[in-house]
This record gives sequence, structure tokens and C-alpha cells, in this order.
Amino acid sequence: MKKLIRVVILLVCFVAPLLVVHLVEAIPSPSPPPSVSNMHINQNLLTTGDILIYGDYDLPYVAPPSVAANQAFIFSLIASDNLTELGAIRPFVFFDNGYNEGVFSFYFSSITTANITWGNVYTIRISENPAQFTSPVEIDYGVPSNVWTTANATEDNQLELAINIINAANRLEQVHTTYTLLDTAAAGTVLSSPSGETYFRGAIYGVQAMAPSLFMVQVLDYDQSYRTWTTDYSDNQTERFDATWVGASENVTATQFGTTQSVFGYIFILPLCVGAVVVASIKWRKSEVGFIACGLFLFTGFLMGWVPGAIFASAYQAMGIYTAFVWFYARG
Repeated sequence: MKKLIRVVILLVCFVAPLLVVHLVEAIPSPSPPPSVSNMHINQNLLTTGDILIYGDYDLPYVAPPSVAANQAFIFSLIASDNLTELGAIRPFVFFDNGYNEGVFSFYFSSITTANITWGNVYTIRISENPAQFTSPVEIDYGVPSNVWTTANATEDNQLELAINIINAANRLEQVHTTYTLLDTAAAGTVLSSPSGETYFRGAIYGVQAMAPSLFMVQVLDYDQSYRTWTTDYSDNQTERFDATWVGASENVTATQFGTTQSVFGYIFILPLCVGAVVVASIKWRKSEVGFIACGLFLFTGFLMGWVPGAIFASAYQAMGIYTAFVWFYARG
């Protein structure tokens, strides 16, 4: 009899803690049920063919449980057969221990999108973790057909994503009033630091690369490709008056002198340059100020098509040589 009592006591000692842990970990299901809204789907954000599915979620609790939401709920993307799981995530814990309103996202690289057909029917499934709920349930929400973006270019998708995130941040600020998620910079609206950047980096992994305009400090790839230098820009500038009344007037005037439009360089630019050097030499006893003005006159005349490119380049080269002489030798 004593042995039986001992066995019963030992069983109670082993089983009781398990029952207590189970009772402590069990949390009630949210009421009303969890939901998702404001879904969007963008593509080609980082590489051609990648897909980002994102939106708002709501795990409504007046008093959020002590168990974090990423231990209590799982979000899954389910295929059109309503069985195959294409991806799974956990809510990012930041506001209210991860409960109530937040943002979720599924990112699929171009390598992992083989099972996803653009515009197809899919389901967002919110599952309760059996380890935390006594009677776990699953709730399905269909992905609306109008959430698939019509944009194709990377820049357009990144801009659309940035706008949607700003809208989501505004909605979250209205609910979680103690947080400031947005800030104003010279370039426009950006995520605040640290709250806005911290939250959306966790909720949408890789968001800084997918929507760089939302960050005060942006990461840009340095372009190391070889550049072929051409005269296209200068040609466009010097030909700006072609087929206009200004160009026609210049041609008529040049014809009267029996020359080309470069005659205006001798009529206007050359006297201005000489005059600037003379005035500077008389007034300040230095010609450098005149040469600076001369450089501006030459540059303007070249853009107007009044100074030939060869003369413009030769004059600037001579000025560079003179400047080097004054800086390195004349002062010695």
C-alpha cells in the first residue's frame, strides 16, 4: 500500500507541472477573429521576377497576452488548391507585443517564385499555434484580384511600395499613438529613426533596398562601368537655336559677313574678354579677375554656338596652363 501511495505521489509530481505549464501557456483566441486588409503585391523590386506580398493584419486583444505574437500565430500563403503552403512567416513583435494592428509581408525571390503564378488565386491563412491555444483554429482570407500591381519597371514598383508603406505607417500611427513612424526630410517623407525604420525593417525584410526613398540614409550601388565620353551634350547645346527664328537670324547675319555663326564670337565674345582683362588690369592691377570673367564669356559663347569648339578648348587649356604657372611658379 505504501508503495502504491509513493507511485501515485510521484505521478502527481511529474504530471502536475505539465498541467500547470499547459494552463499558464494557454491564451484565449482573439475576439473578433484575426483579419488582414490593405493587401498589395509588387514585383521586380530587387531582381526581375521577384514578388512581395504585403498588407495589414489585426490580432485584436484588449489586453495583449504575455506570450509574444510570433510564438502564438503563424501567417501562411496557401496555393489555389487550398492545401499547398508556399510560404510562412511570424508577425514582427514591436507594438503591443506583436498583437493588434501591424504589417506582414511575404517576399519571394526570382528563384523561389516558380510555384507562384502572377494574378492567380491565393489565400492568406492565420493559424493559432497549438502550443499556446487549447483549441487552435485557422482563418483564411483570399487575396483579392485587384491587389496585383500593373507596374512592371523596378522604379515604378519601388515608388508604389514606398507610397503604400507611408499609408500603412499613417494607419499605424493612428492606432499606436505613442509611436512616430514617419519624418519629413528635404527629399520628402521618410521613415523616422529609430521607430519607423526599426519596425518596417522587421515587418518587411529588405525594405531598405526595395524602397530606398523611405530612408534618410540610402544605400546606392557605385557604378563602375566604363563610360564612353562623347560631345552629345555640347552638340545639343550649340544646336539649340536650329530651326528657330533665333537660328535663322544668326544665319542671315553670318551670311551678310560671308562667314558662319562663329562670327558672333568675334563680334561679342572677343571684345568682352579683352575688355574684362583690360578693366581688371587697370582697376585691380591684376589680370586674374579678368581671366575669370573671360572664362565665363567663352563658356557662354560656346553654348550659344558662337565660339568654335577648337578655340574654346584651346583657350581653356591656355588658362589652365597660366593658372598653374601663377600658382606654382610665379609666387616663388
